[in-house]
Amino acid sequence: MSRSGGLAVTAGVLALAAAGVLGGASFFGIDLLSMRPSERELVMRMSETAALSGGYAIMFSGPDSEKWKVAPGHQLEKFSVESGDAAFARLTSSAPLDTKTWNWATQGLSTSLPIEFNNQTNGQKVEIGIVARATAMKSTDAITVAYATQQAGNSGWKKIPVGRDFELFKFVFAVPQIEPGAYTHQPILVVHADATGGGRSAEILGAYVKKYRPEQPQ
Repeated sequence: MSRSGGLAVTAGVLALAAAGVLGGASFFGIDLLSMRPSERELVMRMSETAALSGGYAIMFSGPDSEKWKVAPGHQLEKFSVESGDAAFARLTSSAPLDTKTWNWATQGLSTSLPIEFNNQTNGQKVEIGIVARATAMKSTDAITVAYATQQAGNSGWKKIPVGRDFELFKFVFAVPQIEPGAYTHQPILVVHADATGGGRSAEILGAYVKKYRPEQPQ
């Protein structure tokens, strides 16, 4: 990727900080106004924060890149920033979203979590977050995201409008309670870039799933 492209990513993240879009200029516990983190720093801190909160952050660089699966009818392109230390991906969806199927992995870009996470969050709430933006050309106006236990329940498909800058969207899902230790399937996170299947695209910096902890009042 060109140097100008990398700078555009930085500008997008910092613009969000200046506007206070990311929760009072705090993103995953980072004070963006004072720290001005690079994409590499942001990705590292996202991973650390998710882990400390009993969850997982999945990016597009290093070993994380192998954790993503792409279904037929979808294309994934990866772009390096910060000299290859961080990356984002462009997802193009040319197959329409099937909201009736439970075969989640066939519906776009997906990543699976360990079975243990289903059991650790049994009867509890989880928070799902994704950082995405529109592409410069043939952009989608919204991505669609779902989280599923693949056994006892799912969040349903969440429509997420995307703009020209990277933004964090998050939602909460209550994991259905079953007998302790009875979850035997891996939970899955799925992203679809164009519900109509028209071949439109979105760019994604990363996603996370963690145990939900209500924000403390200011």
